[in-house]
Amino acid sequence: MAMKMFRERNPLPLGLVVVVALLVMVLVVLNINGIVGLFGRKYSVMLPEAAGIKQGDPVRVSGLTVGRVGTVELDGKGVRVDFALTETDIDLGDKTTAAVSVETVLGDKALVLTSHGDGALAEGAQIPMERASVPYDVNDALTDLQQEAQDIDVDQVASALETVAGTLQGATPELSNAITGMSRLSQTISSRDDSLRSLLANADQFSDILADRSGDLTALMRDGNTLFTELLKRREDISALLTNLSAMATELRGLVADNDDTIGPALKELNKVIATLQANKSNISETLRGLSVYATGLGEVVSSGEFFSAYLGNLLPGNLLQPDLGELGLSGIDLSGLLGKAGQR
Repeated sequence: MAMKMFRERNPLPLGLVVVVALLVMVLVVLNINGIVGLFGRKYSVMLPEAAGIKQGDPVRVSGLTVGRVGTVELDGKGVRVDFALTETDIDLGDKTTAAVSVETVLGDKALVLTSHGDGALAEGAQIPMERASVPYDVNDALTDLQQEAQDIDVDQVASALETVAGTLQGATPELSNAITGMSRLSQTISSRDDSLRSLLANADQFSDILADRSGDLTALMRDGNTLFTELLKRREDISALLTNLSAMATELRGLVADNDDTIGPALKELNKVIATLQANKSNISETLRGLSVYATGLGEVVSSGEFFSAYLGNLLPGNLLQPDLGELGLSGIDLSGLLGKAGQR
């Protein structure tokens, strides 16, 4: 049976398969933390409160991520947190403790395990509440402070302090001044009540903004960690370079020491030559200046024709040199006129 071409097939089944595949992929991505928690060794811990821990948060041992938090549910007077360890080479003692730690300044949490005890923590065991702890939450404390501040009757507090100040009017001047100062302080606080409420409200908005920027700040810290890692690697390279330079300096020092008898006299003679050149610097300059003038004139004379005239001083007359030239086999050439002219010039 001949196979149908793609354009001839029914597109409905193919579209259904693609849609189902996309839905499965979306469900897997949205529930990736829960899927990861299905693998590995299962444990649980009882916490006095959730402390912001949630499904998918990391489980750390000695600073390393070894698993993920699973479900977080109420169980009696505490909160039961199920977690799974995906690392197979992690050994936990039978007295292992658990603590919820704050990962970032924005409130991200992690479950930190600390191994204790001589035995091994059996798979599926539960860490009791006595060996679990939770951190102090600053956001909750600020919220509680705002609520408590709203419940305070500032007018009654100011009135009470004024009554105390009036009662102690007859006391010593020092005590009276102190109470008067407290009364003024209460009035100042009362007058700034709206400002304090506004400040607390803005602090709540600020915490919300920080929570929204949690991902950006976490990425910034992660990039900073990468940068510091690269700097540490470069520190090792620089240390190796300095070590090699130190070894090279030691070898050069030994080379100079071995050749000191040869290099020392040579340097001394070189210093003498330099001193002589410096002493005759002006003479050398004048010689070079005069040589440039002579070279220029000589070039002009040579370029004027096929011959040129030159003056040579301190030569004997030609008639005295004639016999000597004859002995050299040049008797057929009369050089007396030429030498005479040279002598005249």
